[in-house]
Amino acid sequence: MPIFDNFSFRRPSFHFLITLGILVGWILVLLLISDRISLIFTHIPFDYNEGWNAYLGERAVGLVKAPLYPDPDGSLIFNNYPPLSFYLVGGLGYLIGDMVWAGRILSLVAWLGTMGLVYRLILQAGGNRLGAHIGILLFALYSSYFFHSYIAMNDPQWMAHFCMMLGLSLIIKKQTTSRVIMAALCFITGGLIKHNLLALPLAVTGWLFLRDRKLAMLWLAMGLSGILIALAGFTSLYDSHFMIADILHHKRVITFNRLPRALGRLVIFIPLAILAFPLLIKSFRSSGNKTAIMLAAFALLSLFFGIFESLGEGVSYNAFFETLIAFSIITGLIFSNRMPNTRSFLFSAVAAFLPVLATAVFCLPHILDHEYQLQNEKQQWNDVITRIRATKTPVICDISEICYWAGKDYRLDFFNYYQAVKRGASLEPLNRAIITPIPATMVKVTISKKCPTFLLLWQMILSHPHKTQTLSPHVEMIEMIPPKQKN
Repeated sequence: MPIFDNFSFRRPSFHFLITLGILVGWILVLLLISDRISLIFTHIPFDYNEGWNAYLGERAVGLVKAPLYPDPDGSLIFNNYPPLSFYLVGGLGYLIGDMVWAGRILSLVAWLGTMGLVYRLILQAGGNRLGAHIGILLFALYSSYFFHSYIAMNDPQWMAHFCMMLGLSLIIKKQTTSRVIMAALCFITGGLIKHNLLALPLAVTGWLFLRDRKLAMLWLAMGLSGILIALAGFTSLYDSHFMIADILHHKRVITFNRLPRALGRLVIFIPLAILAFPLLIKSFRSSGNKTAIMLAAFALLSLFFGIFESLGEGVSYNAFFETLIAFSIITGLIFSNRMPNTRSFLFSAVAAFLPVLATAVFCLPHILDHEYQLQNEKQQWNDVITRIRATKTPVICDISEICYWAGKDYRLDFFNYYQAVKRGASLEPLNRAIITPIPATMVKVTISKKCPTFLLLWQMILSHPHKTQTLSPHVEMIEMIPPKQKN
């Protein structure tokens, strides 16, 4: 069988066992992502970030006459992301008529593209087809199982990873001037989608200096000039400094109290790190394998930045997407090497997939049950949106895609304003927004345990006179009452 090229074990029964294992793994992946794909064109909210991206996508393409980067001082709306993803989502959303759906489509396509690039990079780095099949399965299974909520979500991160991985695939096997220039453009594009993906650019920079100093200097010159040109261009386009101010000085709450949670997220990577350790040590001792050194640096830097970023509130498992990509490629290379016997291969395979195998009995039914419940809630969410659309007063939703689908204006970025308040910003702008000139209707949505409570904001909101109406098990509508109607 072609998949077993250069594989040391020739027994057909063992080939069948490996093929069966890979097939079962892909069946599980398809099971995990099928419901997410089926929910793309629904009005079921996945995460509070989806509506934020949708509203800003509208602003980017001019459907709403409001700045993409408002003044963060005293504002109720913030934008701490680079601008490119909003134009991509906005452009597709303009064509299909829904920004949330557009973002979900682009995210899914980028995830699939990243998966394909993992396979390609394993082969380009010297792996064989068996190793590439195992590496791509590891990536697909871990991301659809442990990072399930990010599959087909309106979030730009997978788009950024795809662009950077595409750049790496251009130069990992052959480095020329034209390839380095094209790769740098891919990395710059990724950075203009998500700015905090630093592990791979740094690892590639060091790797190029080890291989060819002239090409490394070209890489640096392209990267720095591209960033400066992009910043100058976008700053001129927005005619303000607010983009740089909000991205670089964003009021994110960072606390070491989150360190145990950050370290806990590393547990799933421990078996992969143990498997990778002997190969990486061997590569460091052999100065000839500079690609393996680069991959090792990529993995270590991704762990460092993942832990650091996880100290910020609102940061989830997406901080470790780079870690998963790095270990998926390394694992593919490990399984591309000849192993001394069948037992060694099986032990390594079980170790690589141990986090999934050890938790599947408990977690998989919960994931599938949750997706099944979402499928049954389609009409419920449509009814909620219809009710909100009929509301005559201004409406503010803490899960903003609900207000987006109801055709309401964007009035409050709950999460980022909550972060600003916790960093000392005044509550007065919110107080004015919900009481004057017309009392607003607030919509409180609970979609999962991971959904932030925004406790401080809701305490202030509910301190005003109000009436509460339950629209569904997930949604409460809170109608603010003017002070003169208090009696």
